[in-house]
Amino acid sequence: MPHLYEHIDKELAPTWFYLSSSPYNLYPFLRSFLSQEYPPGTLILRNHSWMDLSGLLKSFTKGTRAYKVDRMEKLYRWFPKRRVICIGDSTQSDPEAYAEIYRRHKQWVRAIYIRRVTDVANMEEKNKEKRFLKAFEGVPDDVWRVFDDPVHLYREVDMLQRED
Repeated sequence: MPHLYEHIDKELAPTWFYLSSSPYNLYPFLRSFLSQEYPPGTLILRNHSWMDLSGLLKSFTKGTRAYKVDRMEKLYRWFPKRRVICIGDSTQSDPEAYAEIYRRHKQWVRAIYIRRVTDVANMEEKNKEKRFLKAFEGVPDDVWRVFDDPVHLYREVDMLQRED
């Protein structure tokens, strides 16, 4: 994934926002990881703390769609004239959240790219085509892509660059 982000950075020169449903407690680790692997950007995390393992797990799984939609709405209010590319994965509710944002602000979302996660247990249901078709109902096919290998998106990014 870092190479895809590097390609996007080179071709489109975006302002980067890394939106995660991870709790703020993980900020030092995530900031270090991002600064070593990805283009510089603002890291947006949940204002959610945890004191034990069950609290940590809950912070990753409860209300992730609502959280991401809320934060994307805030970004839209701050930058309504900018165009965004939403990049997420199939582990939680990124497809549903980003599709909802597209339906609310069609002119704002240029593309939605969802990485199909296969190296985590029990992802079969979340990776089914019917899930993506339902999530992206009403979103034009040329706006969203589910991908396994980031290399397959390079041409998509190049096409976005030509549109500018």
